[in-house]
Amino acid sequence: MDKSKQGYVYVLSSVNCDSIKIGGTNYPPIKRIKEINSTLPYKNLGRWQLADFRQVTDWRAVEYQLHYRFRSKLNTRQPNQKELFYLSVKEAIDALNNVDDAFIIYKPKVDRMFHDEHFCHYLKELFVFSGITHWLEYQGAWTFVLFPATEGGRYFTLNIGSHEVAFSTLEKRGNLSIHMILMDKLILEFFEVREWLKQHNGFVNDSHYQTALPRAVLVFFEGNFEIAQHFLRLEGVRRALIAYWHDALFGLKDNGKMSVYARFHNYNAVAKLNELIKE
Repeated sequence: MDKSKQGYVYVLSSVNCDSIKIGGTNYPPIKRIKEINSTLPYKNLGRWQLADFRQVTDWRAVEYQLHYRFRSKLNTRQPNQKELFYLSVKEAIDALNNVDDAFIIYKPKVDRMFHDEHFCHYLKELFVFSGITHWLEYQGAWTFVLFPATEGGRYFTLNIGSHEVAFSTLEKRGNLSIHMILMDKLILEFFEVREWLKQHNGFVNDSHYQTALPRAVLVFFEGNFEIAQHFLRLEGVRRALIAYWHDALFGLKDNGKMSVYARFHNYNAVAKLNELIKE
């Protein structure tokens, strides 16, 4: 695979424009969107927001295919551009969904995620409960990696900045998965959570991550993904989860920094999860 051709194709929308933008880039969408919102001719039609995206092996080829497919819908009234099309967001997203599988990076790992129904449902619920689906434009500042080899193998690792905020280890030799979620220490105020953790070999530790915010605690427990989903639904969990994750995400947004793990981020897995959440 020629990595010099790798990149991203994206769909952007704006309430101030009757067209959608289909484009491509060889660097993360978070940077490209900032450029688009600050340069002519697009800035006068913005603010542009990310509707959908794919990470692909040859972004110029995929971008060309999409532009050619919708050439009859090109907005010719707006000068100095060739990327605005009279399409609905749904039409553009459907086109992304139909991109040849051969172009999709990490596709085997994404397929593996969907083959495990309980794992997929847990991820869906974690993304919804945490509200991280509202931060799609800032991917690269937060990162999601499927099936990393960390500590003998994990189902996934999710980072905000340089520190982990959630992971689940692979089941090995009959041992249950270990789940970790980093959240605000207000979780300690909920008796039901403390008792539930005792029943699932769980515990709460102060965070050892140097870049974590002061109120961070690490919550560990064992079990399958159905048990992990049950934990998310306990009173206080969502509140403590959002309290920490959103505070950390706003901090990253303000300083504009990318995660040191951005190169490992699985954009296509996030796109598929977001698609599943919208169904």
